[in-house]
Amino acid sequence: MMALLVLLLVMAIFLWPRGRPVPRTGWPGGAGPAPDAGALSVRVRALLSREVQFRRERRGWVADFAELSAVGLDAGLPAAEAARLACEVGGSAARSAEFADLAARIADAQAHGHGVGGCLRDAAEGDRDLAFLGAAWQLTDEFGVAAAPAARVSAAVLRERTASDDRRTVLAAGPRASMWLLTLLPLSGPLVAVVLGFPVLEVYGSTPALAAATVGLGLTGLGWFWSRTVLRRALRPAEIS
Repeated sequence: MMALLVLLLVMAIFLWPRGRPVPRTGWPGGAGPAPDAGALSVRVRALLSREVQFRRERRGWVADFAELSAVGLDAGLPAAEAARLACEVGGSAARSAEFADLAARIADAQAHGHGVGGCLRDAAEGDRDLAFLGAAWQLTDEFGVAAAPAARVSAAVLRERTASDDRRTVLAAGPRASMWLLTLLPLSGPLVAVVLGFPVLEVYGSTPALAAATVGLGLTGLGWFWSRTVLRRALRPAEIS
């Protein structure tokens, strides 16, 4: 019984709807897509990446690419050649698969006569840094903005954005650790009872114990919801009016 309650609480916390609506298409009648098992795995992975980080995400390669492209553009190379050379130099230095994939996309765009900016926008696929650089590069393709300064300024902006995200992650680490600690300590009650040799059903089987456990689980879920709301609002980027 207790394990079931704990499981239900954990699932409720993990699957709590986010504040930002997700556009949906494909239901009969146009209401949205039918839910599938993949949606659950995506939400679980998103939660784990947000709440538990076992490794540092590799970022900054887009800024490196922009700076290397600016060097080629200053040397008078065409935009596509400068971008392709930046991928080759960056890929050989960092041995990154991102550079190799981007080089192939740029070569394909060059073969079909497409601009680098549109190629970067198409290759972004959720990478906001690459989408930002692609938008800046499209200004050079469509309006003749100087490409080298645009790439160099984009690199500086992207590095500052990465540093800001790192600061936000550090600031959020303490509150997130406290949330997990204050959640896991009460939930470890059945394990403590087993270690001490007390029957779990006898400890939690009485009506007052079940009532207290139920109230405690409810308050824990409410605390998680409130803490995540406060933390999300505290880390929300400020809007410039």
